Amino acid sequence: MKSLTLHRKRILGLFGPVFFCLSLSVCLHVDAGSEKTSPSNAGSERVAEVMKNYKGRGVLADGSSPTPVDKALKMFRMRKGFEIEKVAAEPDVRQPLFLTWDSRGRLWVSLYLQYQFPAGLKIVEYDNHLRAQFDKVPQPPPYGTEGADKISVFEDSNGDGIYDRHEDVITGLNISTSVAVGAGGIWVADPPYLLFYPDANGDDVPDSDPQVRLSGFGIEDTHSVMNNLKWGPDGWLYGANGSTTTGKVEDPATGKIVRWQGQMIWRYHPTLKSFEIYAEGGGNTFSLEIDAKGRVFSGTNGGSRGMYYPQGSYGEKGWGKHGPLTNPYAFGYFKHLEHEGDQRRFSQAYCIYEGGLYPKEFDGKIIAPNSLHNIVWVSKRIPKGSSYRTVDEENLVETDDHWFRPVFAGVGPDGCVYMADWYDSRLSHVRPVDDWDKDTGRIYRVKPTGTNPVYQAGDLSNLPPSELIALFKNPNRWIRRRAVLELGWRKEKSVLPDLNKLVENGGAQESLEALWAVNLLGGLDDSLAAKWLRHKNADVQRWVVRLVGDRRRATPELARGLVDLALRSSDLQVRSQLASSAKRLPGEAGAPIISALVKRDADFDDIHLPLMDWWAVEAHAETDRAEINQWIGKPDTWKEKLFRKVIAGRLMKRYAMAGGDANFASCLLLLKKCPDEEMKAILMDNLEAAFEGVTMPVLPDELSSAMDEYSRKLGESGLVLQMKKGEKGALAKAQAALAN
Repeated sequence: MKSLTLHRKRILGLFGPVFFCLSLSVCLHVDAGSEKTSPSNAGSERVAEVMKNYKGRGVLADGSSPTPVDKALKMFRMRKGFEIEKVAAEPDVRQPLFLTWDSRGRLWVSLYLQYQFPAGLKIVEYDNHLRAQFDKVPQPPPYGTEGADKISVFEDSNGDGIYDRHEDVITGLNISTSVAVGAGGIWVADPPYLLFYPDANGDDVPDSDPQVRLSGFGIEDTHSVMNNLKWGPDGWLYGANGSTTTGKVEDPATGKIVRWQGQMIWRYHPTLKSFEIYAEGGGNTFSLEIDAKGRVFSGTNGGSRGMYYPQGSYGEKGWGKHGPLTNPYAFGYFKHLEHEGDQRRFSQAYCIYEGGLYPKEFDGKIIAPNSLHNIVWVSKRIPKGSSYRTVDEENLVETDDHWFRPVFAGVGPDGCVYMADWYDSRLSHVRPVDDWDKDTGRIYRVKPTGTNPVYQAGDLSNLPPSELIALFKNPNRWIRRRAVLELGWRKEKSVLPDLNKLVENGGAQESLEALWAVNLLGGLDDSLAAKWLRHKNADVQRWVVRLVGDRRRATPELARGLVDLALRSSDLQVRSQLASSAKRLPGEAGAPIISALVKRDADFDDIHLPLMDWWAVEAHAETDRAEINQWIGKPDTWKEKLFRKVIAGRLMKRYAMAGGDANFASCLLLLKKCPDEEMKAILMDNLEAAFEGVTMPVLPDELSSAMDEYSRKLGESGLVLQMKKGEKGALAKAQAALAN
């Protein structure tokens, strides 16, 4: 009955209307470098028409005046046990967008003063989603037109917990969203470029003009560009990309072009010079968090509390607006975190509290400022299978000041939550007129009531290695991670024996920090990796699996260890990472891992694992066809629930969509090895689905005959196949069926 219903729907679909989008194609000649752009000189009559019915008019500039910061502070209503204080305010900061800290505990601030229009460019067209097309690609500094964006550094010069000194370090940037310090210099997101300013002695004076490490990040929508640079514990520099921009970046390590549309998490390795998409999907990903166990999250512009990104995964998008996934054979996607509580949008700024200063019950909870509703949420992060769900608690911060627009949240070296407050009556980017208040901006920190938190770890860039290792016990995640990174950047290989002992004998978090340091120092050889796959700590196991996958190779001994772990691990996230790494490893190592994972029937009900397993299979479908053919040729494979319910049908559809003699031969192999009629029906449904919306290609005789036989068994519902194949009389039969 399921097949009959499906085919009747497809018959109707053949006669249904054809829908298409018409672009507004608003032809503009906006001087993007001007400070103010009026509707008249923008020629935006069509956009003005759209704005008449825009539901978000309440977050456009309203003519009200800003509240002085001292008075605004008194308007905050705080969760019991906490207070908020000013770190900086106008005129020292204006339009702050992003905060980070260096190894001396100094605060680096990205000031997004050039927003909304890039300097030196002209907008020649808007599409129906208000994505701009420009007259040219901006040149990188120092060659292009200087923008107003800059990066400032704030310092606590006397150790009293107050940032009392600041200076502008880099100026003239153009749509610059974030900064990261480390690995020999200053890294700046300045789309379309990732810039590296060498600064070998750390004096904040770049040693030369910036190096363009990457180029090709889109700038069509400047509230949705590359953003939130952050060092991962693996030594990669991570970043996010927003929803309504595209990308075309050459991976310097391979020369391959990486293309995408819309939201994703990317990463770049500063020494390997490798660029890749880490995971796709989400909301408008204008935030990024990597928790104490190295798991990747972002906030969202929807009603959820964000997105969790297993490596190599695909998440939901606004498909019509944001475009397809990079993999046409993904055949599924993850959703945002299931949420219980305030459903209003949006939790765009996002951090996970692991600072060691707040009460213990805050550990691992999400702190999510909502700039639309002028509040700061607190949400529990609760495991749900291999992923998470969230439940709201009492808000951390509330205010009636509608200018309070927190666009960034992060946990600092002192354990406080810091927030960058854009501070403006206008929040929406939709109206293409630059009437933002360029003179306001605040930075706040939230601390336990009556305390004066101070960063006390000192200059990590100068600490002896033994003292850095001692910091692995520090309760503040930022301090631990920075200590690990400093060991790696300084190539302190002499401490490898001590680190190895700490991996094996340290506490749960210490062991993980030590593993990351061993990896950064090049000490994770195949023998150690194989040994630590049996570590007592599941997070250590998971990260060994991940680091092996990142190397894209495994010795026979290591490959056997991975298969053994896939068969015995009781940890869902370990199994998720095994699928991620199996996707990256060569077929001879990856396929046995997949075979072992698919034996885990219990994983069929997990929120993520079935698709993780499928994506691992799909990655090898053509490049390692021999291994996949051998796997599907085993009778036991067809007994596995995950293979029958998740993988077999998708594999048939994937081969058929890709087409070509070799792939059609794989389709036939699936049919020949199929042991029962139930599975054959699933395979044939997916074979037909592969040709929805396209002209059916000429199929090999044997495959075509199989489809003919299947369509006859379906009776009336088989007309879909008959029509697609152009069989005589099929159209008349379909019309009669519809008239019945």
